[in-house]
Parts: sequence; structure tokens; C-alpha cells
Amino acid sequence: MSEPHLPATIGSTRWVVTLSAMSAVTALSIDISLPAQPVLATVFDASSATVQLTLSLFLIGFAVAQLLVGYLSDVWGRRRVLIAGLALFALSGLACAVSPNIEVLIVCRTLQGIGASAGPVVARAIVRDTQPAGQAARLMSTMLATVAIAPMIAPSIGGVMLAGLGWRAIFATLAAAGISLVVLAHLTLHETLAVERRLAASPRGLVRGFAQFFATPGTRLPTLIGCAAFAGQFAYIADSPFVLMHGYQVSNTAFGVYFGLTALALMIGSLVGWRILKAGRSPIKMILTGTTILLFGGVLVTIGTRVEGLGIAGFLVPMIIYFFGCGMGGPSATALALEPVPHIAGTASSMIGFLTMIAGAASGYLTTKIGGSDPRTFALVVTVMGAVASLFAWAAVLSRRRRG
Repeated sequence: MSEPHLPATIGSTRWVVTLSAMSAVTALSIDISLPAQPVLATVFDASSATVQLTLSLFLIGFAVAQLLVGYLSDVWGRRRVLIAGLALFALSGLACAVSPNIEVLIVCRTLQGIGASAGPVVARAIVRDTQPAGQAARLMSTMLATVAIAPMIAPSIGGVMLAGLGWRAIFATLAAAGISLVVLAHLTLHETLAVERRLAASPRGLVRGFAQFFATPGTRLPTLIGCAAFAGQFAYIADSPFVLMHGYQVSNTAFGVYFGLTALALMIGSLVGWRILKAGRSPIKMILTGTTILLFGGVLVTIGTRVEGLGIAGFLVPMIIYFFGCGMGGPSATALALEPVPHIAGTASSMIGFLTMIAGAASGYLTTKIGGSDPRTFALVVTVMGAVASLFAWAAVLSRRRRG
């Protein structure tokens, strides 16, 4: 058995858990702060749309930074880029905790998003460095199932902290988590990109890598599927505090429970997808199944929020179905998008993450700004995104058949 201070064996439980923890940075950062959103609006005398910028600009910073982080990991190696990003995440968490006004908090959250971007981007690149496509899809399903623990427990933890210690304690906790992740990455992860496989650093090389990703057959449609699915998912993440706590008048504690149910659905969907992939089903079929479930959940939430007698069940049950579909199809979409470009895995991972986060940030902000606590506006967004994801999935199936 290896000594505890040595890096973990690739593919071991410790290795997978560490990559999952790096990928969970985003979910933890967003979900633990959700119960504080209405409180921040009151404390800083700001509108819900302004407070929403602490989420949307976190995601935009996260998304834009990925474009550089992934490329730098192709140039300098995975490990050092990951540790530097996590260190920035920890420092900006401390700055968030002492922010004197909403404007400073928004800036610090944007910096926190930039630091957080290293976690999932480098984790995906490490998986692609070390695994073939089929195994990568299964491993990403396992990682997503583990990541789903964060949204299951984070809102409840945030609610307890908010009630007992105030909103600043939430961001101090994120800083402590960042420090812990730096130590974990240092002790656990090997460098998976050999020096001879690294790219030479140049602005032209960065642009050429992105162009190559888009020009390679088989990358675009899986990426668009992930974008559409996540847009509906993040519309729920961003707007659910207002819909549930203002629209349906649920308590902070109940909100944590309801939010945890959708995260549990994401986890179960990921585990079911992992078992089906292990049994031999192809990733493209998993995508098709997952997006069909997304569409079904979207249609149900549109109906459920317009039938008065259903109450909160008409909103929550369809979203559980939607998140289950995200868990089933999302990892396979990412694995297929990365499959054709192993030589630029970091750059490809960054572009996938960038587009996905931009779609989520725009969807979350616009849904909250236009719909506020109205569940029917939210439901329309989810339905449309489910339909778009399903259409892209069928297009991907037909495209693969044409390529043979």
C-alpha cells in the first residue's frame, strides 16, 4: 500500500474522489450561498437582479477564465495550473467574507469564479489524458454522482450558517474549502501530461487550438447538448430561491431539502447512467435517453405550474425528472465532445466549460430578471432548453450514422 503522502494511483478510489472534489468547487460555491441571496438583497438594499450578479458573474468569470486555464494546462502541465487556481479561489473567498458592500462582493465573487475554473477544467483534462472514451464517460458519471453531493448538502449548510453565524461565514467556509483542496491536490494527483506532449505557449496557438476543436467532427453537437441541458439546470439553481422561498413561501430549511432532492436526482441519474454504460450501451445512446427525459421533465413543469391544485409538487417533481435526465446524459456528452481531440484535451475542456457556463449564466440571470418568483416563466425556460437539447441529440445521432 502506498504511503499517505504519495500521489494516488490513477483510477483508484482516492484519485477519483480527488478529481470529483475539484469538479465540485463550482457547485459548492454556488449552492452554499443560495439561501443568502434574499438576505443579501436586504442587507445591501439591492434588487434581486443585482444580487443575482454574485452568481452570474461568478459563472462568467469561471467561464472566461477556463479559456486560458485549459490552454495553460496544455502548456505548463495539469498540476501546477490546478493548484494556482485553487489558491486564488481560497484568497478571493476570504475577500468575499469581508466585503463592505454589494459591489465589492460582486467583484470578489468574479475573482472566485476565475480561481474555481481550474478545478473542473483540469479534472476533465486529466480524465481524457488517462482514459479511453467509453471509460471516460463512465468515470465522468461517477464524478458527477459524487459532485451531486455538494448541492444536496450545501444549501442546508448555508442555511444553518446564515441563521447562526451570518452570511459572511458562508464565504469564509469557501475559503477554508479552497485551502483544503490545494493540499488535497498537492498530495494526491500525479502530473498526467508529459513534457514532450505539451504545447508551446503563444496567443496564436491558443486561437488555433480553439479553431481546431470546433473544426473537428464530433465535437460541436455534444457540446451544444451540454449547453442546452445546463441552461435549464442553472435556471433552476439561480431562480429556485426566489420561486420557492418567495413564490411558494417555503422556509430556509425546507428550501435546502427541496434543493437537495433535485441534487439527489442528479446523482441517481449519474449512477444509473454509469451502470448502463458499464453494461455496454454506447455514450450516444445515453445522450439520446437523457435528453428525452429532459424534454419530458420540461413539458411536465410547464403543465404543473399552471395547474393550481398541484402546488409545489407541480414544480418540484418535474424538476427532479429533469435533473435525473441531466445526470444520465451529461457525462456522455462531455466524453464524446472530448473524444476526437486528445492532443488538446485541456483546450477542448476549457471551451466546453466556457460555453456551458455562459449558457447557464445567461439563462439564470435572464430567468431571474424577467420571471422573478413566477414559476411559469421559469417553466418555459426549462421546457425550451429540454426541447433544444433533445433536437441536438437526434442531430448528433444522425451525424454519427452518416460518418459511419
